[in-house]
Amino acid sequence: MRYHTLRQIILLLAGLTAVGCQSNPAVTSVRYDNVRFMDVWSTYTHCLSAEDSQVALQDSTKLRVVSRAQTTRSTLDTILPTSLKNMVSQPSSRLAVDVHAMAASCSLHAGNLAMSAGELDVARSQFREVLQGHAESDYAYYTAQARERLTQLELTLQAALR
Repeated sequence: MRYHTLRQIILLLAGLTAVGCQSNPAVTSVRYDNVRFMDVWSTYTHCLSAEDSQVALQDSTKLRVVSRAQTTRSTLDTILPTSLKNMVSQPSSRLAVDVHAMAASCSLHAGNLAMSAGELDVARSQFREVLQGHAESDYAYYTAQARERLTQLELTLQAALR
């Protein structure tokens, strides 16, 4: 009888433990520093439709901040011991789009608008931001575009000085 009661208590505790673990599922979120996906997407589409360089520049800055927050947040280097770092890969992004690519695209657009408006320092800054912030091979398209635009900008400046 005592064995039967002890067995029932153990089964009850095991059942409660299993149910307890499932009753409060971990909350997963697609937010990066309280920025929702639709906010990011809205900023990106607003940037690409902007015709004013200052508007595109503001959107570019917002996207760059979100991009950096996403990168900073996913870094495992700060919490793992050295012996484990090479055994663990970085977690993948939960967003359906690449925020880094969106930031690069918006920066290129802002740079193009600034170049057209004669704001050459702003344009140069935007193109350099793409080169510095997107050195990975995944963003080769954007860095090639930024290099091309910087070359055009330098040629324009040299022609103006003559």
